Amino acid sequence: MKKVKSVSKLKKKADKIFSEFIRSRDRGVCFTCGKVDEWKYQDAGQFVTRGCEELRFNEKNVHCQCKRCNIWKGGEKIVYTLKMQRIYGMKMVNEFESIKFKSHKHWKISELEEIINKYKKKVDKLKKEIV
Repeated sequence: MKKVKSVSKLKKKADKIFSEFIRSRDRGVCFTCGKVDEWKYQDAGQFVTRGCEELRFNEKNVHCQCKRCNIWKGGEKIVYTLKMQRIYGMKMVNEFESIKFKSHKHWKISELEEIINKYKKKVDKLKKEIV
């Protein structure tokens, strides 16, 4: 008998592979302070937190951060915001800020499976490029 997948378990799996993608994509360079480390020792820091489901898996909302910036300095929000403005523009920063107050997304199993598959492929591709 096939085991039924739950949304919460799939979301954890999607978070894990998405985080690996972000940290690999950014080559282990902290978005806010520039510290370089192996990607596996860094975090995936969000501009708008994962509690906002609409932006949870948005590649422009999430960047590699060192543990010092992401955890000990609370995400370095001022530096993060200024860098987001410089890279993506004020319009996108404002859009992300407004989305976080309107977030009502509820994931479907099929959507999470799609995210997992998409980012597994992207991680595999990055690993081949790095070698």
